[in-house]
Amino acid sequence: MRKILSNSLAAAVLALSAHAASAVDSIVPFTGVVTSTCVLTVGTPGVMSASTDFTNLSSTNAGGVAGTVAVLSTGASFKVSAISPTSFTTAPAGGGDAVSFNALYQGSGATSIGSTPGATPTTVNTGLTNLSVNLNAQKSTGTFPAGAYASEVIVRCE
Repeated sequence: MRKILSNSLAAAVLALSAHAASAVDSIVPFTGVVTSTCVLTVGTPGVMSASTDFTNLSSTNAGGVAGTVAVLSTGASFKVSAISPTSFTTAPAGGGDAVSFNALYQGSGATSIGSTPGATPTTVNTGLTNLSVNLNAQKSTGTFPAGAYASEVIVRCE
């Protein structure tokens, strides 16, 4: 009896291995959502240098450097602007008196933007736009005294 059972079991295993195994599939669903957003990333901070007559501090003067901001937009309904400051955040005594500020920006990449006054909003295309932001501080009377100056331009995407 044992031999018969063992022979039957061996025959069943042999019969099963003679048939090809069938493949089994399963579907794994995936979903995703991209929200319409605008992301600003400051790259290089700007540097203002003095004009030869010391009445102007600007990133466009010799030795000045424009600030850079990367604008990543996932929807074409966003507008970018660069809001001029109203004062220095750091200045020596008298350095911030009788000063007016003017920000300008330009862009390349997904959106090509020529030199634009900071307060003027520009629609950005979907994708990455690289902004170059300049700041000009003009003294209407006198000259800028020696010392450290700092200010901030607000880049806005709305």
